[in-house]
Amino acid sequence: MTQDVASSTSDLRAAIGEILVQELEIESDELTATAGFEDEYGADSLTLLAVVARFERELGIVIPSDHVGRMTSLDKVYEVVNEFSGTAPVV
Repeated sequence: MTQDVASSTSDLRAAIGEILVQELEIESDELTATAGFEDEYGADSLTLLAVVARFERELGIVIPSDHVGRMTSLDKVYEVVNEFSGTAPVV
């Protein structure tokens, strides 16, 4: 992996985390890779739609609405983003 790819991957992970922290209304140290958004953070489908909208607007990543339900934790978000970003994997 080149330095640019590693840097952009790190930047993308940071941007994803920041969006999730803001939309879930939690502190950054509360966001863990496996915690369920619904169970741990009280997220609902509208929250996840807001996340997806911000991914598209801020990161240029379009995630089809039928895949939003797969985004149940940070790890799962990375999986979905990898599938639809068209860039180097974020994990």
